[in-house]
Amino acid sequence: MNEKQKNILVVDDSASVRNFIKLILEDANYNVYEASNGEEGIAVYKKLGNIDLIITDIYMPRKSGLELVVELREEYKDINIIVLSDGGKYNFSNELDICETLGAAYFIKKDLINNELIKLVNKVFLH
Repeated sequence: MNEKQKNILVVDDSASVRNFIKLILEDANYNVYEASNGEEGIAVYKKLGNIDLIITDIYMPRKSGLELVVELREEYKDINIIVLSDGGKYNFSNELDICETLGAAYFIKKDLINNELIKLVNKVFLH
């Protein structure tokens, strides 16, 4: 029995972060699509129409990850989203609560991606 390969959209303004996540996900047998900001991420999601999960950075130019979450949640209620961030000049005191309130499944710090991302992705698909 061959289960359909899941499609994941990675949205981050850093090409190196997108490439790193893409390598991890492809190694775990996921199809990966990319976007460099929230605006592009929304366009890619709507164009493809078959994305099973979005992994998005919070802080990006043009449209943030939080704006992406809010905009897509309005139209697509069952969308699965994992939000990630390195925090930049911000701390992480409120990000988790904000992301969950807006409808993201999980929040992860970028420095935990290597060890925790596949666990979270698999957890999303088990629900």
